[in-house]
Amino acid sequence: MLLLAVAFALQSTPPKIERDAYGVPHIHAATVGDAFFQAGYATAQDRLWQMEQSRRVARGRMAEAFGAKFIASDKETLSVSYTDDELDQQYSRFTPEVKEAFDGYVRGVNAYIDQAKTAGTLPSGYKENGLEVATWTKEDSLAVGVLLLQQFGRFGAGEIRNMALMAYLDGQPNAKNRKLDILDDFLWQNDPRSIPTVYPGDDTIKTRPVIFPPFDRNISDAHVAMLPKVSLFELLPGLRLAQMEESRKVAQLRAAPFKAGSYALIVTGKRSATGHPLLLSGPQMGFTTPSIIHETAIEAPGINVDGLDVPGMPGVYVGTTPYVAWGLTSGVADTDDVFFYKTSGDDSYLYGTETRKLQRIERTLHVKGGADQTVLQLRTLHGPVVVTSKSGGAVFVRRPASYQSELGSINAVFDLYHARSADDAEKAMSGAKMNFNFFYTTAQGDAGYHYVGWVPLRSPGLDPRFPTPGAPQFEWRGMVPFDEMPHVRNPKGGIIANWNNKPAAWWPNGDSPAWGRVFRNAEVVAAAGKASLSPRDVEMVPWTLARRSESFRDFGPYFKRSIYSGPELLQAEARAYEGWALDGSVGAKIYSSWLSALREEIFLKTTGNFLDPSLFAVAAGPSVMLSALEKKTKVNYLRGRTVDEVCRAAWDKALSRLGTDPSGWNLASDQIAVPGQPGIPYSNRGSYIQIVQMGPWGMFGRNVVTPGESESGDHALDQVPLARAWLYKAMAPLGFGK
Repeated sequence: MLLLAVAFALQSTPPKIERDAYGVPHIHAATVGDAFFQAGYATAQDRLWQMEQSRRVARGRMAEAFGAKFIASDKETLSVSYTDDELDQQYSRFTPEVKEAFDGYVRGVNAYIDQAKTAGTLPSGYKENGLEVATWTKEDSLAVGVLLLQQFGRFGAGEIRNMALMAYLDGQPNAKNRKLDILDDFLWQNDPRSIPTVYPGDDTIKTRPVIFPPFDRNISDAHVAMLPKVSLFELLPGLRLAQMEESRKVAQLRAAPFKAGSYALIVTGKRSATGHPLLLSGPQMGFTTPSIIHETAIEAPGINVDGLDVPGMPGVYVGTTPYVAWGLTSGVADTDDVFFYKTSGDDSYLYGTETRKLQRIERTLHVKGGADQTVLQLRTLHGPVVVTSKSGGAVFVRRPASYQSELGSINAVFDLYHARSADDAEKAMSGAKMNFNFFYTTAQGDAGYHYVGWVPLRSPGLDPRFPTPGAPQFEWRGMVPFDEMPHVRNPKGGIIANWNNKPAAWWPNGDSPAWGRVFRNAEVVAAAGKASLSPRDVEMVPWTLARRSESFRDFGPYFKRSIYSGPELLQAEARAYEGWALDGSVGAKIYSSWLSALREEIFLKTTGNFLDPSLFAVAAGPSVMLSALEKKTKVNYLRGRTVDEVCRAAWDKALSRLGTDPSGWNLASDQIAVPGQPGIPYSNRGSYIQIVQMGPWGMFGRNVVTPGESESGDHALDQVPLARAWLYKAMAPLGFGK
């Protein structure tokens, strides 16, 4: 009993955590468990209210605390998420080190909660909302981890959207007889003009995996004929569920990860002015107050790491050790498919000719101030149902490649902490289940890239843009082997650049128009165009990307030839515009309005606007717009007009919308909101930006966490001045042997 009392007393004593001038915890511990106990404690100190909301978003429990307005998002989550037993099964597959880290983190969070309760220093949100803080559990951390990894590491499942598009085009007089041609124009499989991360001259893969077997119009027609007859109005709710639209909105509102993006740049020693590799990593996860992300530096046996962590989830996910620095961007591969099954009665479905029972999982949704509700999750062998069609007699299921295996990627990241070489780093990340672009530099001077995660090999005879029939003959044929994923080490050109673009020239799109000839990574390549790049040059890359139009390089000539009318001031500003989206720029405002009007002028009379302007803007993206202007599409969208006539019509429409007096326009750039302060201009930047130089001495790194490390107090907004000035602070010094 005495030993237990001593142990309890030690755990109840606040750990001694060193913090730097910006409040970043620097943790030194004798064991991994103790290190992550301190990490959990420190993160709860900084972000407990944010963590509370994150676990509620991840577990479908927002309405329980905040009322009926969150019922829709909770239902969405509960209809597709895992049970606690399933989360625990993923935990059971962690390595001993990762289990020790999770267990320690949970103990640390609860130690802080207990002390804050006793001291009366819980965040004000609890009192304001009449909440009692519940014990933090490992399932809370696991659920937050699943949410994070699903948000940033799995993609695809656009097949329901494509079915909805086809149903919509059926109602458009100028489109219904050409709908498959329109689909081919909007959903191409591969555009060889799109800039890849691995250039053909560096691509060592000779036998390329056939991710999507080739298909032609005959296959497309046969596939469409197999699809159930489902109305547009039955598909739209399933489209929102497949994309988790309600949950994303709530995540943004409550400072949980909600946006997928990110850019990265590696400069090899060959091209670096210092002779040592440089790494820029800018995860774009959205901007909120407090920040989506948090920073921690941890030193424990076998671990010496500093970088980005996510409140509620142990581990550093973009960062550096003395030996290896790394960054991650979302891979955007088509990792998920939608399968459909004919139903047999109300509780069964057909898998081929075999009748199987739909699995039913009932959960209770508690509503503050309202009655409890029951949420029914239906599952087939491939996952949760996202659409039930009574008219078509079918159910549709989103099937992720990573289903019930997402958290295995955490093992891979923890293995990375022990890497000492490029081979070690790649071996560690070969265990990743989620789809990311992985970039690394080493103290030995190597710099590399590898596309990681599980990507399925599909069956032949199908059009991948439509839902797959649920039958044995159409099953996936395994996953792309790690060694056959796009990768490069020490490329000939001396840089590796990525902004979620295609990994290699031969990699296909799948069910979404992800990568075309107009793509933003061209700006990363251009910003790093000097023959020799210094650390300062690399720091200027994010500055440049935030201010550059991602389409002007291709559409600038069309824009210039459209200028023919209106006040001379507006014409002069438009002619002077060169693609810099500067704060207060009249030319940038006109160009943005013109590009939107040009999309309408090209497509609207043929396709309509898809009932949703944002969906219209994504579907009719810059690449298909450019092809239409060049008359390289199957459908002639210009409808007898010349290119100049279309461009000038867009000019007229843009000026009519804006008005002729720019003093009444809103010329501010996109702003990062800061409570009680003016916003931070130019939001097209990393939520966290890290710039690291590796060498035989270890690493030298700088970073910024906008707006700050904590959710209240001195360190809530103290990195705002850095963000406004595009400055960075020093990361923890990590030397060899520490």
